[in-house]
This record gives sequence, structure tokens and C-alpha cells, in this order.
Amino acid sequence: MKPRAPAIAASLALSLAGPAFAADNLIKSPRGDDKTFTLYYLHSRPDGATVIDQVAATLKSGTGRAGLSDTLFNGPLDNLTIRWSPDGLLTTKDAPFNHEKKSRMLLVLQGEFVAEVSNGQEVRVKPGELLLQEDTTGNGHKLRCEAPKGSLGCVQLTMDAADPATFFANLAR
Repeated sequence: MKPRAPAIAASLALSLAGPAFAADNLIKSPRGDDKTFTLYYLHSRPDGATVIDQVAATLKSGTGRAGLSDTLFNGPLDNLTIRWSPDGLLTTKDAPFNHEKKSRMLLVLQGEFVAEVSNGQEVRVKPGELLLQEDTTGNGHKLRCEAPKGSLGCVQLTMDAADPATFFANLAR
């Protein structure tokens, strides 16, 4: 039986997480119900403004190949990447704003990712938190990572969904 790439990638990501994996799990429900998670949703409105909202992502219970389980996201991926920036991912103040080509989910494993949109709004995405980027139009965003001194730097797991509607079906956007 051949191991599946996402399972290997997830295991590797958790092994790289180091200090970010201090608790018994990497992603914690801020609501305390272990079923609803908060994620940051970066998207462009029809007026062209790119904004960042907090939205709820709810686990859905179901029966899969391994029996009863809860699912946050489900569907085929077009690309799964573990990225490491030993000196952090730093952008200059005059760097242009950027757009994503398709829906992209980022799970922060180490360091803090700062997402900034053109109106100056910023959010800090910490280890174990999720950032859904769907700003294919509009003014765009900048993303930088601030890594703790003496750490691995910035580590992220990035997922591009092959079919975003299926993969992100649990999200109330």
C-alpha cells in the first residue's frame, strides 16, 4: 500500500511545527466547543475593496473509510506545499499588492503571518490559525511573516483546492 502524499505532508508539517505544537493539538477551537473554528477570510468585494473577515468553519460529522469522523475541509487538492522561510517572509513597504490566482488556504505552523489589505487593515495569523485567500480581483493584499528570533523561521502549509466549492463547503462565507 502506497502512502498518500497529503498524509505524509501533514506528518512532516507537524514534525516541523516545533514550538507551535506545544498543546495536544495544533488547531484549537477558540469557541471552546471543539466543533467551530475561526479563520480569516481574505476576499475582494464587488466595489474592488479587498477585506479580511473572521468567519466560522464548522466540523461536519460523517462516516468515511476509517469510520465516524469530523471533517473541516474535504476534497481534492491541486497543490499542497510546505513552505519554510528561514529569515521570515518580509516584504518592503513599497511592494505592490498581490492577488491569488485561485482559492488558497494557509495553515501557519511557525511564526506569525501578517496579512495587509490596501485600506491598511491588518490581521495577524498565528500558529494553528487558518487564512483563506480568495482575492482574485480587487485591490489585493500583502503577506509577510514575522519569525521569532532563534526559531526555524516561518513555516506554513499551503493548500490550493482543485474544486474550491467542494473543499470549502463547510464555510459560511
